[in-house]
Amino acid sequence: MKKSEIPQGSWTRIRPLQRDEVDPYTAAEMTKADVLWSAGVPFNLGKVMAYLPRLMQTDVDYENAFIFDPPSFRGGVQETGFNDRAIKELAILKTVILCRAHFLLLHHSLIYLDSAENAGEREDAHAKLLHLHAHEDHAGHYTARERIVLDYTAKLAEDAHLVTDGDFAALRETLRAHDLTDARLAALPAAALDRHVDAQIVELTWLVTHFCHLARWCTALQIPLEGPDDEYDFLADYAARVPADVRQRNEAVLAG
Repeated sequence: MKKSEIPQGSWTRIRPLQRDEVDPYTAAEMTKADVLWSAGVPFNLGKVMAYLPRLMQTDVDYENAFIFDPPSFRGGVQETGFNDRAIKELAILKTVILCRAHFLLLHHSLIYLDSAENAGEREDAHAKLLHLHAHEDHAGHYTARERIVLDYTAKLAEDAHLVTDGDFAALRETLRAHDLTDARLAALPAAALDRHVDAQIVELTWLVTHFCHLARWCTALQIPLEGPDDEYDFLADYAARVPADVRQRNEAVLAG
């Protein structure tokens, strides 16, 4: 096998594969992941996933279906985007904080702040992110829906057996009340709205449990963060674009 000509930084347990070391189908999906998930810059999660070509070839569409895709419809049936990106990113970040997943916490801190800035909500998002490790002690920074979703996320990430019928009822009631503020959803018949709420719960639950799995995978394999010797210096972007107080909190979480 020829040596890759793509620059590569340090690694510990598993060396990330480069696009010139894999088959064309896998390389194409690695590029697709870069374009859709990181504004075209290469990142190491996909490079390690490339050891399993079929997984890399199918993962982008799979993850987009419950993380990044906006609401999409086919024949009048909604297929994706049952919860908005902001609430999903909060649930992702709460999960990876609890799992102390280095790669995912730093990457999604930047993803969350960038998406909030695009929506004109960076200042509010900064406060939410900063206190997310102890959201229950900083209730004033979160809406009622965010608090209920984060409470559910915390129990689900720790042990799904902790989720009670009362927790589930509170989640359903809160999501339904929020949906009624959306004119399109408020116009649905009661049964259709109830089904939409259930879809939101299924999506959120899949999201959190997926990131529990992904956090453990990244941590066990010690997926390296991209630095100055890689194609893309993520660490420089992270230091420049994530506020110092959030970076310090992340370091404290990761230190255990």
